[in-house]
Amino acid sequence: MKKIILWSLFVIVVILLITYWLNPKEIYQLNSKTTHFIKLQKPPQGIISLKAADCGNCHQAIYQEWQSSLHSKAFTDPFFTAYHKKDKGDPTCLVCHTPLENQSPVLITFSNNHIENLITQNNPGFDPELQKEGINCAGCHVRDGIIYGPYKARDLNAPHPTGYDQKFLTKTLCKQCHEVPSKDFSLMKEGICSTGIESNTGIWAARGYVCQDCHMPAIERPLMTGYPVRSGRKHLWPGGYSSQQLQKAFSFRAQKINQHILITITNSGAGHKVPTGDTDRFITLDFIWKTEQGQTEVLKSITFKRQLIWQPVMFVLSDNRLSPGKSITINIPLPETKGHLIVNGIYHVMTDRSLQRLKDKYQLHNEPAIHRPFINNLKINIP
Repeated sequence: MKKIILWSLFVIVVILLITYWLNPKEIYQLNSKTTHFIKLQKPPQGIISLKAADCGNCHQAIYQEWQSSLHSKAFTDPFFTAYHKKDKGDPTCLVCHTPLENQSPVLITFSNNHIENLITQNNPGFDPELQKEGINCAGCHVRDGIIYGPYKARDLNAPHPTGYDQKFLTKTLCKQCHEVPSKDFSLMKEGICSTGIESNTGIWAARGYVCQDCHMPAIERPLMTGYPVRSGRKHLWPGGYSSQQLQKAFSFRAQKINQHILITITNSGAGHKVPTGDTDRFITLDFIWKTEQGQTEVLKSITFKRQLIWQPVMFVLSDNRLSPGKSITINIPLPETKGHLIVNGIYHVMTDRSLQRLKDKYQLHNEPAIHRPFINNLKINIP
């Protein structure tokens, strides 16, 4: 019996080691389901270059918005720079952070749909200045000498070739990068970055909302000076780093029952789980009792986070994030002292330990704050 147990343990260990060896640590694998570099593009006729500043010569307001967005910093962001070093300069990360082949120092081909079979070669069309622009205008709008957008070409009087593409009115364009499928040896139902999948169900999907409805606010303005006013969208893409955007996500309802407070937390404003995207991100909500004398006591803290196991087989260990329209209710004893209930919320880019590791091992510097308050002393009425 003892030999059988030992042999069984030996077989299990061997299987785990083989699985670990077959399952590379890289989290992103190019395959037929993922996005790829946009083939080398040339400036459309009438445009000086593919650089955003040249688009901004005419589309000034849009250019200024893009400059303030994280899309413009997709390559230069300190966190991305450090993580890219951590991933040993994996060129597949650039597929989303600098989507044009013009922005990549290498051209990528692959066999058998696996990252370990990548074939790279120097890119003669590489533009290092264009690379610094991250996700720029051309990355979304330029294809084969034509500038595409959500407007019918016949409705425009543009000094360059234009085309209409329905992708700009759907989730398709955003999901190319905000829906990274699971890799091999994965037990995950959702992908590593599952924002697109998360947005397919819930109250907002049922009403026909798309990413642009929340992340590209509608505006009435001319496309450029001297042109007629028309319906358009701001190019800001506010998300987890925007306190105003995060404040729209949660709603709170409280009631008193038998000397207890029942607090219902609802994802009533986000079309996906919150937080979404990078698995390092998490949100903490602190429910605090503030007395009439101004004293405070934390009654309950809750953290919303997805925790993954990466090796030897990738799977979700836990995920308590709220899907769109979903709620949870927590029960808190009612304090004896008179006062009122408030809530504070913090969006965490990562833990302090992860931050220190990036600093120590991957030369992270000049990083933005990783703990970002977005709800500050919000009073919750208790009927």
